[in-house]
Amino acid sequence: MKKLSRGILSICVSGVVLLSACGHTDAPDRTTIREATDESSPNTNQAPSTQEEQTNSISASTDAISDSEQLIDPAHKQIKEITADDFKQGVFIDFDQYKQSFFDDEIISKFKGNIEAVVENNPEKFKENLNKDSAATNKYHFYYTSESEEGQEFMFYDLDIIEKININKREQIRVGVRFAQKSPDGRVDNTGITYFFTKNQDGEWGIENID
Repeated sequence: MKKLSRGILSICVSGVVLLSACGHTDAPDRTTIREATDESSPNTNQAPSTQEEQTNSISASTDAISDSEQLIDPAHKQIKEITADDFKQGVFIDFDQYKQSFFDDEIISKFKGNIEAVVENNPEKFKENLNKDSAATNKYHFYYTSESEEGQEFMFYDLDIIEKININKREQIRVGVRFAQKSPDGRVDNTGITYFFTKNQDGEWGIENID
């Protein structure tokens, strides 16, 4: 009887030691329940994004541009692509059909003079109606010439953007023009570019940028 009791006691002690060893493993990749809970819990110290902040952000972006006036709706403007058979070097834009409101003789004359300078390959004439320190000063060589392809020809044939906007209380006129560019090998590429007009310190309109 005593031998049986000792045997049972020995088994119980062995079981307790075994359970204790399992509960205190030193395996480095083991994650306790508390650690797992802490990792999945949200950081309560982080300030949540509020609807008010989002609304203020949207309001700030819309306040930057106001008083927009469009003379051409780009979404409904149909532009013809110029092929090699259609190509003629020069400016072939009917400005009279677009002439109204802010798109007057002054803007048309300065814009037309600039693109005529491109056709004539005349960098000095190109600069005539640029504002002082205009970002468009070097755009002639950037957009209209290529050192690797001399003898390119240009055909300006239509407008696809005419709008006047107010950005941070400063007026700006945008004129988008479509043109075809003919390479010496006869390849014709159609593309578009936008002119940005602003007033200088004397209150006169000039080309601020081309992009």
